[in-house]
Amino acid sequence: MTANKIICPGCHLHLADEQLAPSDRYNASGECLDLFNQLSARTFALEHPDFHHQLSVDAYSAQHAGGVAKSMTTAYALIGLYLALEQQYTGRQVQHVHSIIPKQQWEPLSPPGQAAAITVQEVLRAGSNEDLYAAIRKWAKSVWNSWALQHEWVKGKAAPYM
Repeated sequence: MTANKIICPGCHLHLADEQLAPSDRYNASGECLDLFNQLSARTFALEHPDFHHQLSVDAYSAQHAGGVAKSMTTAYALIGLYLALEQQYTGRQVQHVHSIIPKQQWEPLSPPGQAAAITVQEVLRAGSNEDLYAAIRKWAKSVWNSWALQHEWVKGKAAPYM
């Protein structure tokens, strides 16, 4: 007997259907969100001064854009990925930039036609803390690259806050 499967609408990950309610913040199944919550518990436990958790939040948010996800969440996530991956900002620095961007209406961005190949499930397989951070960076790069058509838009939006 095989378990019923559910496909996450954001990352397209196939998971056992545990009848969890879909996310009300991200374009994600409840099962995928549960994996992200597990990752969040691990990244918070690291207590690293660079706050690696921020990179995982931005990767997950950008990968799960659309649906119920707010335009602001997607824009902030993409700005965070740009700052971390291309400008070498730490998670704390990205968090600071997020805090100084004025409240505004953000134009809706359509998620990429092809989702990033790496998902939160792969990241959770990392063993050591060093391996976990490397997996988060690899995932974040995969997500950032999937949004290549929006890179110039993101860079323009981020420029005033750098």
